[in-house]
Amino acid sequence: MTPASKLLFRALRIPLVFAVTAGAISCVFHSAQVTPLDVRHAPTEVTSPVKAHLVDGSTVLYPTGVRIANNTLITSGSRYALGTPVLSQSGPIPLDSVVGMESYDTKINMGKSVAATGAAIAVGVPAAALLAVAIFGSCPTFYTDSASAQVLQAEGFSYSIAPLFEQRDVDRLHSVSAKDGRVVLHVRNEALETHYINHLELIDVRHEAGELALPDQSGRPIALSGLSSVFSVRDRAGRDLAGTVRNADGVVFSTADQTLRAVSAADLDDYINIAFPAPRGGDSVAIVLNMRNSLLNTVLLYEQILAAPGARSLDWLGGDLGHISTAIDMGRWYATRMGMRISVRENGRYVQVARIGDSGPIAFHDVAVLVPARSDDDSVRVRLSFVADDWRIDVVRVASGWRRPETHRVPTARVAMYDPSQNTAALSSIRDADDGYLITTPGQSFAVDFDAGDLASGARTFMLASQGYYTEWVRGSWIRNASGKTFTPSDEAITEAIRSWRSKQSEMERHFYSTRISSR
Repeated sequence: MTPASKLLFRALRIPLVFAVTAGAISCVFHSAQVTPLDVRHAPTEVTSPVKAHLVDGSTVLYPTGVRIANNTLITSGSRYALGTPVLSQSGPIPLDSVVGMESYDTKINMGKSVAATGAAIAVGVPAAALLAVAIFGSCPTFYTDSASAQVLQAEGFSYSIAPLFEQRDVDRLHSVSAKDGRVVLHVRNEALETHYINHLELIDVRHEAGELALPDQSGRPIALSGLSSVFSVRDRAGRDLAGTVRNADGVVFSTADQTLRAVSAADLDDYINIAFPAPRGGDSVAIVLNMRNSLLNTVLLYEQILAAPGARSLDWLGGDLGHISTAIDMGRWYATRMGMRISVRENGRYVQVARIGDSGPIAFHDVAVLVPARSDDDSVRVRLSFVADDWRIDVVRVASGWRRPETHRVPTARVAMYDPSQNTAALSSIRDADDGYLITTPGQSFAVDFDAGDLASGARTFMLASQGYYTEWVRGSWIRNASGKTFTPSDEAITEAIRSWRSKQSEMERHFYSTRISSR
């Protein structure tokens, strides 16, 4: 994920802002009980419209759902071969031939939307060996050119796994300049997902030299000054983290093993206590964080939410999450558990003053959190609380000065697709936040070009605003091996995910950061 205004919704989605954008959900949770079913021994009826993506690269559509029995898709569907619009009828399809299945929205306005063509993956040999391991969701990833390589800048709407969770993210772009007044970004789909990209734009932040411009916890640009390291940083285990979080050097905080071992449903959290001198004359300060999520949420989503129910999770994604009441309930539940809570010590106790939603496991995310400059003594004391091992934190600093800088919105000027005949339609689909989408599948990528102009004086920082959602592919192996176990959103479920995460952390991270699907 997303899983962030992506934190501005269309009118229908406004009620979700308070439930979801406070902590957008990579693993959105569903309150309805899923009937236990062992799909290996009993037929399964999926009633939502679904697509099956096959090893040979073809796609089969089941607009009224599909019946699964004996590890086989029984229902006849409409089959499209890789790279061609030619349609044929499919017969029974063994699950061994299915890379993944996804629910899809039959109400998408295809008059305004564009499905990207070309460069999609065909999962044959040797690609099948790659997909035998878990490929973890990342949502759209954004890169810039640097010499002969592309450099990762951000990931968008990482936790927006259904249309009602569509949201807008704002991410600071690092070391991005306007060459000849232009900024070019490369957008990739590197996961087993279908991305529905609604809107992309740059935010050109004008500020003074020496100021640091970042999005705050609500996605609004803020210019910071008077930055310094905090003089005391300790986690729940009592470790001194001052050296770990002083610089953006890749040496990151993760939860101490003794804290992780002690997690229970009654006590899920780790925390970091920071302290710094109270500023003179100011009533608020900004905590500056550079961080990304661990893969803990991925374990929760993949193992318990999607894999255990198997084919039933397709109806959850395509049906249950389409109901506003269900989405709000699940967003509220998730927001009370995940993300990061920021509290300030006052009168001997910590009082929560802000919250940051999860931002995804791919790109490090910079954020400034405004907190009141309250103190019990001569120091401001702040606690960062979160589910144990949910975060990887590289930097914690404090800024004594802040202001709202001048900003300019820069719309997308050009889009370069794999198929140039799609460029105009693709631009139209992402230039405005409306009911048009640019739809990409694994292995596809495109470039977006912004006319930012030249800056006569001062300094500027570019931020990317991205809005959309994605649909996760439910792996064929998940459906084959489903336990039928009911998922119930609870602290016990998070505890189980943490225990599983502890047992496989190193292997999961190695696969995740080395086997994302290659795009071109």
